[in-house]
Amino acid sequence: MDILAKPEFAGRRVVVVHHDDLGVSHAANVAHRALTRFPSGSIMMTTAWAAEWAGDTDHDLGVHLTLTSEWKSPRYRPITCGPSLRDSRGYLWPTVEEAWAKIVAAEAEAEMCAQIEAALALDIDVTHIDAHMGVVLRPDLAEIYHRLAREYRILAFLPDPVALGHMQLPATVAATLQSMTRASSLPKFRPVDGYSGPPNTRADWLSDMLSALEPGLYHFIHHAAITTPESQAFPDWETRQADFDALQARGVNAVLDKCVLTTYRELRDMLRDAGEL
Repeated sequence: MDILAKPEFAGRRVVVVHHDDLGVSHAANVAHRALTRFPSGSIMMTTAWAAEWAGDTDHDLGVHLTLTSEWKSPRYRPITCGPSLRDSRGYLWPTVEEAWAKIVAAEAEAEMCAQIEAALALDIDVTHIDAHMGVVLRPDLAEIYHRLAREYRILAFLPDPVALGHMQLPATVAATLQSMTRASSLPKFRPVDGYSGPPNTRADWLSDMLSALEPGLYHFIHHAAITTPESQAFPDWETRQADFDALQARGVNAVLDKCVLTTYRELRDMLRDAGEL
């Protein structure tokens, strides 16, 4: 199914406003519940606060597949026992480069399945998967990631081939991924992520960026969290507060009013009803 051929989407900017890193802190979970206009997000099932989403039926929730743990604190361990998933202290690898160099595909598959099953065990209606730090873009892991979406009859965040061309990936990796995404019948998204921008201009940046989007299907990433002593333990806490503030700003919402806001649940159900998922 060509999602953008749907009459309600044709010629429009169709946007999933997506909250990454749910469960990473209570502060992130509180922020997501406060941003009622934007129900989509994905949960890191390796974190202490993932269980706070148990039984939730109000939000469009996926699994933020986690094979890396980048902070000095807190750090996360895999759910499964695969030795290739762990550094010398038993934690997930801190960088994508180390994860790509060390992880055995079969052990990564077992871990990804375990994280999805952990969400299902909490009675979460899992609508999609995406990946923390993009670690599943290693081609053999990407094939597993895509296959799991089909097996669980859910969506996966798949960057469209044009977007992949703009990502900083090794040429051979980008070519393999472009071939895979072109062949997939799942929807492809253009990613939008302002994480690296300065917090003090976040609302203006978002307004300008959203205004400049062409018609298409977008996965717009944010990491909103309220400021608490807990959230201030994260080095990027100001960025997370800036996301929370910007998504409530009048100018940002005025631009989003001119877009079509959708969710992974809506898109998943469209494909299931059409017999394509």
